[in-house]
Order: sequence, then structure tokens, then C-alpha cells
Amino acid sequence: MDNKKNSKGQGPSGNILDLENPISPGTGTGPDSPLEPDQASRRALKQKRQSDAVLEPSPKRKKKPQKKQLSAKSRRRISQVDRERLVSLYAPYSPQGKRIDILRSQLLYPFHGDPPRIVMVSSSVPGEGSSLLASNLAVSFARGLQQYVLVIDCNLLRPVQGHTFGVPERPGLSDYLENGNTEVQDVIHWSKVDKLSVIPAGTPSHRSAELLATDKMAGLLQELRSRYSDRYIILDSPPVQAVDDPSVLARWVEGIIFVVASGTTDREVVMRSLSRLPEERIIGLVLNDRASAISDAASIGPVGGEGV
Repeated sequence: MDNKKNSKGQGPSGNILDLENPISPGTGTGPDSPLEPDQASRRALKQKRQSDAVLEPSPKRKKKPQKKQLSAKSRRRISQVDRERLVSLYAPYSPQGKRIDILRSQLLYPFHGDPPRIVMVSSSVPGEGSSLLASNLAVSFARGLQQYVLVIDCNLLRPVQGHTFGVPERPGLSDYLENGNTEVQDVIHWSKVDKLSVIPAGTPSHRSAELLATDKMAGLLQELRSRYSDRYIILDSPPVQAVDDPSVLARWVEGIIFVVASGTTDREVVMRSLSRLPEERIIGLVLNDRASAISDAASIGPVGGEGV
């Protein structure tokens, strides 16, 4: 009987060990019973790990930054705003879209002289719709059979064209003008609209007038004009009464379209603004109805700020 019991691992001469419930060589099976050396080592190691887990807090894992996602409702609102604002893209045959096409035709086929290849769009004060008119005019050009168009966002403090056409904001115009390592091809981004490319404003700069007045800016425009004979260049300029940038840019362009918000902007403000621009380069005034779809809309989501 004793040898039979020992063969099941209940005596010192047994060959089978129950590791989950170690049997002591003497009497008892509790934690205070004497253990063999290898079992004592395992018990000590287990107790040490348990005590370390209590005394030392587990290291915090760094959470990966999560991108902010817009709700479906916000996306629907933004999409609706884009469709209402970019009438030349989403509603080209609407009354507003046809009026922009008429403006494009007047630029392409003037009664006298050659069509201007570098056109600046500006206004007196923010919120008159010049940025959105520049966007719609660019789309109208791109819809033509033979015309390519490049939009340059020259509003280095409050840019909108990069977001409007869904291109990266950087690198952009300010990066090219300030950084000697940035090439022209680095700042030209193709948009979702066929035949329409964009040079966004780039890194915001408070030295916008100084940058736009450089010979490098003049050389950029001349290079773009001479390299692509079928490309029209539209400059989105800040308001005349806000900064000196439009007066600086006016030296490099061949035509100026001036936007006036109907029933909003004071006549004296308009006249003062026009006096700061070269009269011979002003090719048209656009009376913009703030209630129409081509006026700049209020800020909704990432459409971002009231255009200027």
C-alpha cells in the first residue's frame, strides 16, 4: 500500500509532481509548509512579481492623437455651402454661373488689345466676395476647351483658396518667396477641377507686402506666364483698405477686377480704394449682390472664415 501511494506522487520517492498544488515532503500542503529548493524559488518569484505589480504603477501607454472627424450633419452642411458658393462648378448653368461665364468671355475676348493673362481680383473691405469671385472665375476658365488656369492666393494672412479647392496649404507662395530651397514646382498643386491648379498662400506671414514686392515675386509671375502660353493666372488679393498688398501686386498684373458689395460698401470707401490702384489696369467693376450665391458666405465648419 505504501509503495502504491508513493508512485502517485504522495511520497518522497514519487516521480509525478502536481505543480498546481505542490505536495510537501513532510506533512501538510499549505503555503507555510516547507518546500523543496526549486519550488521555493518559484514561490518567491511569484510573490515578488505580485508585490512589484502592487507597488509600481503600470506604465501609461501613449495614446495616438485622433483626427477630429466631422459629424455627418456637419459634412452635409459644408457640402451644401460649397455647392451654393462654387456655382461655376456645381451649377454652371444657373443665372449666377452664367454671369460669371459672361465675365470670363469679356476677359478672353476684349474689344481692344490682347486678353490679360495675369488678372488680380480685389475689393475695398473684407466680406465683399472677391475671393469667391476669383474661385468661380477660375473654374469658369478651366471649363473652357483651350484654357488652363492657375489661382495664386496672395492673401498671406487670411487665405481661402487652398481649402476651397482642397489642396495642401503648404508649401505655398510665402514659402517660395522666403525659402531659397523651395522650387516653383513644389508650390503648384493640382486641384480636383480639371485644368485648374493652385498656389496656396503657404505659411502665414506678417511681412506680406515686403514679400510680394520682391523681384522674386515679379520673376515668378513672368516665369509662369512665359512657360505656359495657354494658362491664365488669377491672383486673389486682400482688400485695398486692409493692407498695402494690392497696391504692390498691381505693378505685376495686366488687369484688375474690382468687386463692390451692392448696398453695403460706402461710395467714398470705394473711390478711395480705386485711387490706390493704377487706373489704366482696372478692366472692370463687379457689383456683387450679397444675397446671391457668388457672395462670400459666413463661416461654416472648415470652409473657414469670411472670405475677403
